[in-house]
Amino acid sequence: MVNSGTKRPRHFRSEKENVPRDRNRANIRIHPKKPYKMTLEDLGCVLISDDSSSDTENLEITPCVSGGADESLCLKAPRVLLDSQRDNTQPLTQTVIRAPKREICSHGYEEVLAMRPEISNGYTDNFSRLSDEMILRIYHWLPKFTLAKCARVCHRWNRVVGDKSLWKRIDLANRRITSSCLGLVLYRGANVLRLTKTEMIEDGFDGYWKRDKTGFQCLQYLDLSLSSASIELMGHLFTSCQNLRKLSLELCTIDDDVAHLFGQNENLQVLNLSMCSGLTMSGLAAILNGCRRLTSLNLSWTGLRRQSLAYLSLALPPSVRKLNLSGCRENITDEEVLQLVKTCPGLMELDLSDSTVITGLSITYIMSHLDNLQYLALSRCYRLSVHNIRELAQHTSLTEVEVFGMFRDGTMEQLKQEMVNVELNRYPFSSVARPTTGIRMTSLWGLRVRDNAV
Repeated sequence: MVNSGTKRPRHFRSEKENVPRDRNRANIRIHPKKPYKMTLEDLGCVLISDDSSSDTENLEITPCVSGGADESLCLKAPRVLLDSQRDNTQPLTQTVIRAPKREICSHGYEEVLAMRPEISNGYTDNFSRLSDEMILRIYHWLPKFTLAKCARVCHRWNRVVGDKSLWKRIDLANRRITSSCLGLVLYRGANVLRLTKTEMIEDGFDGYWKRDKTGFQCLQYLDLSLSSASIELMGHLFTSCQNLRKLSLELCTIDDDVAHLFGQNENLQVLNLSMCSGLTMSGLAAILNGCRRLTSLNLSWTGLRRQSLAYLSLALPPSVRKLNLSGCRENITDEEVLQLVKTCPGLMELDLSDSTVITGLSITYIMSHLDNLQYLALSRCYRLSVHNIRELAQHTSLTEVEVFGMFRDGTMEQLKQEMVNVELNRYPFSSVARPTTGIRMTSLWGLRVRDNAV
């Protein structure tokens, strides 16, 4: 016999107390003697339309889904949908969200506003009233990546953005571009192009490379130093661009075909081939025969042999004023120096560093033939003595001499005291034909690369 004073166990509870209770739903009381059938009145359902049928057996009950934008709606009882409204009740797992389709704008900016009354009504488009010249002046203040986005707005903006005055100076240094992008830049009439340390990917030389190449002839100043341009890309580039004035291929790889192509630029004045590999006697001959207006030439550390240097001393254009032949080692001797100063008597800067074979005779040849010489580099020319360096103080126009790594500190101090009119060891590296010197990384040969400081 169970004691009435003690608490009854869970299994002794009545059937009414065993009914589960959900806190998230309405408290629905079900009579234990009635069959388990919920009516619409018990659930609190309300018909959506007054025209709905009174037959509730054919109606569907759609539960409310919580977690929506309005939490208060989720606390209400589920609604009963009509037959015409059942198509909107799809399971959440079958819903597929797709990105909107991108529509290509084939109308002008004004036509788009006219097609959209919610924008055109009560809105005055003052920008469309401006002339193309005024819009072009505004675009001059925008960076290049913003101009590329403006070209996608409408046909008029695309036409104005394509004006050649906006694309004269392009700086793509330390970037990763494709050959088609390079073709677009050249097609728009780039005049100064900087591609230093640029990684170039070939994706087919079509599109702008096969169109009218009038814009390609606008390119005059090109810097490809330390870039990953392939020989094939250089071939297409120099075939299309035949009006270059200044070119830098420092630390690039070329061959005889590429040398023949850029050797056809008759107006080329400055050429930097420092540490360039692949230059041979045939390529050097093509450059010297085609570019007869050279004023500055840098062939340092190109690995030229003595035969090539002998030909250089004979075929060098007499218009050269700055020449860098450092790193020739034993391939240049006093004979080549004598022939060189006779061929180019107007030299103003000469770099013969790391020429370990030349002797004091070369100093005598330089003193007697180069009357306008201002800069002379003789670093690590170990066969030159202190007496040979003192002779340079008698030169009337010489102002700077570089003799790094040749004498001790005490000897250098004595030379500085004796050579008052000549500065010793001021610049450890030569700047002959190099596009960028010092920390000014936004200019090429003194020309600005960027239109504005954005």
